[in-house]
Amino acid sequence: MNKFNKCLIIAQSRLAALELGSAGKEFAQELSLVCLGAPVSAEGVDKVYALADREQSVTAYSTAIAALIKEQGYQLVLAEQCRNGRLMAGIAAAVLGVGVQTDAFQISAGEKGIVTKKLSYGGFAALTEESGSCGVICVGAGMFPAAEEKEASEPELLSPLSSGISTLERKEKLVQRTNLAAARRVVGVGRGVKDAESLALAEKFASAMEAELGCTRPVAEEDHLLPTSRYIGVSGVTVRPEVYFALGISGQIQHTAGCDQAGLIFAVNKDEHAPIFKGCDFGIVGDLNKLLPKLMEALANK
Repeated sequence: MNKFNKCLIIAQSRLAALELGSAGKEFAQELSLVCLGAPVSAEGVDKVYALADREQSVTAYSTAIAALIKEQGYQLVLAEQCRNGRLMAGIAAAVLGVGVQTDAFQISAGEKGIVTKKLSYGGFAALTEESGSCGVICVGAGMFPAAEEKEASEPELLSPLSSGISTLERKEKLVQRTNLAAARRVVGVGRGVKDAESLALAEKFASAMEAELGCTRPVAEEDHLLPTSRYIGVSGVTVRPEVYFALGISGQIQHTAGCDQAGLIFAVNKDEHAPIFKGCDFGIVGDLNKLLPKLMEALANK
């Protein structure tokens, strides 16, 4: 594939801006970056745009970003796979007359454009999509290494334009910050962690291992034991740690697609037939509530 001439990156977080900067260099010759959050820049980015008033809803800038894509003739748009990123990706796709490629576990250059692969049919098949001469891709955390950050030149400010939606009230959401994508060690918990007591034990184990704590989607979105920012999987975070500990995780592909590039995978599950044992390097069959204290005791005595 020949590189695209111009690529627009849309990112809300600093880390996403750096990771998408790395992706952009791989696929395009000229890079521009729209910062939905605090202005930042990365090596290889030629132009930085920022929101003139970050107190305004990102939605208020949708018309301005659509106009920017038309005026500058961007052929490729890479958007952070977050709520605002998905919104802007949809707007960009409407401008370019293409679909949005989302929830990819693999992104690469194809013969004609960007090729993405994502799980389909409940994880039993992989759907391959190719962008063509124009493309809009939502990129999840950890899909690309972060580019070097560079001091941002004075960004060009985008003004909020009328979109038919006005902000009536803003309330800050308490978010538990994490950097799973960059962690060297990660402890992931699944439905085997059934309550706050089991979770506290897993947290102690993660602390003993100097690891970040992640989880499967049900733990975050159904049981609400951990925030969605810690969800590892196809539509969550992709991690590539040196060591991944899967505690009480069955091993469905929707989760393992987000952690199967770890250097080593250790699994603990009381079900000896759990799929996780087919993909791990070391596995223990047993109750994690009984095993974790023994493992921590062994660590303490080492």
